[in-house]
Formats: sequence, structure tokens, C-alpha cells
Amino acid sequence: MARSPRVPRTSVHFGGPIVGIDVETACPDRGAVCAIGVSVVRAGEVFREQHWYLDPRTRFDPRFIDIHGITPDRVAGLPSLREAWRDVCGFIDQSIAAWQPPALFADAAPSGPAPLFVAHNAQFDRSQIEHGIACALPFRLACTVAMSRRAFPELPRHNLKSVTAHLRIPLQHHDALSDARASAIIAHQCMVRGAGA
Repeated sequence: MARSPRVPRTSVHFGGPIVGIDVETACPDRGAVCAIGVSVVRAGEVFREQHWYLDPRTRFDPRFIDIHGITPDRVAGLPSLREAWRDVCGFIDQSIAAWQPPALFADAAPSGPAPLFVAHNAQFDRSQIEHGIACALPFRLACTVAMSRRAFPELPRHNLKSVTAHLRIPLQHHDALSDARASAIIAHQCMVRGAGA
């Protein structure tokens, strides 16, 4: 998967798919990912999305279970993030390929704007994923916290619950797919308001 180029701030949506990503973790250890959600959004609407439960191959902290509700029994025997990463990337690639508009001429390859990858508090998700797969992400992960601060400076807080409440985006917080979906829709709303990545 090619690295996504930096998307400049713009007053008009850049037009490509927005890929929201979110992870849930089993404990404070880096790379202890027990769930990942991916939501592909175009023009503010969900196009495709998928959720994976994962076995982090480490301990579960009861405090974390209280947050997301994922237990060791729920993920026992499932692939780890490292083992499932090929499937995650394959899903993203297939979704982007399905989204691409057809070529203008029959003998030309389909083309379209590059995807924008986002997460709310992206540094956390990037760190967790990179430790889980033991390599760098193959794309830039923009942060919707920073985007929302530029787009909605009037908000006293820019955590996911506050921003989704402000934008009336449904949210089941700490569900990886719901959080990924919300992040992608937030990014779209920010891009529309000229607060790009």
C-alpha cells in the first residue's frame, strides 16, 4: 500500500475517500491491540467498513475491559494484529479500488484522489498499530483532534465524545468500528470547513 500524501488545508473537500481507523487495547502495553475498526467514507457517507477482534497475546487489564467490554475469552484463538494486518490492508485496498471513479478513456487506468487516513488522537493509534505489526505504517495517519481544533475552535474539548456530540454523529464510544466511522465523518466535516489534515 503506497504512503498517502499530505493533504493541504483547503476550503473544499479534497474529494478522495477518507479512511477512519481506530484500535482498542487490552492493557497499557504498546501493541496490545484487541480490536481494530476501519471505515471508508466518501462525501460524508459510509461506503464500506469492517471490524476485527484480535488476540493481543498479552494480559488484559480489568480497567481496560471496563472501558471497551472486550474480554480474553472473546478473542482467545483469534489472529493477532500482526497476523491480521494483511487482511486489514487488503480490505482498505479493495475498498479504495471499488470507490475509484472509472477512467475517462477505456484504455486508461482508473484514477482518483488519494485516500486520507485519519484517527482521533492519531499518535496513539499509530503507536499501537506499529508496535503490533512491528513496522511503520505504510500511510500517513492524520489526527482528527487537530483538525477539529482548527474547524471548531469554539468547543471547550475536542475528545471524540465532545466532537461527535457537537456534530450529531452517532457514537458507541470505545467500539473500534464506531470510533473509526466517527473519525472519518469528523474529518469530512472538518475538510468541508477548510480545516484539512
